[in-house]
Amino acid sequence: MIKTAECVSPNHPDKICDRISDAILDECLRQDPDTRAAIETMGGHGIITVTGELTTKAYVNIADVVKRVAGEDIGVQVNVVLQSFEISGGVDTGGAGDQGIMVGYACSSNRARIPTELLLARELCKNIYYKVGELDGKTQITMDGENITHVVASFQSVSKKVLERIVYDWILTAAGVCENNFNILLGISSNIKVLINPAGD
Repeated sequence: MIKTAECVSPNHPDKICDRISDAILDECLRQDPDTRAAIETMGGHGIITVTGELTTKAYVNIADVVKRVAGEDIGVQVNVVLQSFEISGGVDTGGAGDQGIMVGYACSSNRARIPTELLLARELCKNIYYKVGELDGKTQITMDGENITHVVASFQSVSKKVLERIVYDWILTAAGVCENNFNILLGISSNIKVLINPAGD
């Protein structure tokens, strides 16, 4: 069975936005443990937008939280309102709750208890991130059974040549590292496809 997973670095915009949403929730909960928050954060090109709904007695200066996490030179747009009556009613005591579908699973195929392709994408991403500096980047691993068939690595401001060397070194040691640390019997496909900064450096 062919499976694939990706991992983004801590400085990928998705992760920065997650940290902002988490920081807003943390501040709300610090002041009001009964807070209910549905906060979405998106960002790009120097502007962060925070939107969503809150039911809380807390006062949070959202723009200040954004700048604390993302930097003072970021523009901030905020559109957070009181939670709607209908959603509030759905999650109040006795309510049916809001709808949501989450997909994911734990497994016993390795000591980390997560799908192997996800574990490998994370390990490669960490390896690159700490070698090239704290940059925006992404990795992707595709496996057919226990064999890695495709590796993708895209990192901002890193030349293809430098990234290629790091990725190929990681591929050569991945099987041994995984067997020792994560109890994974891993193979490397003989015709593995490696894509390094495929959209350019």
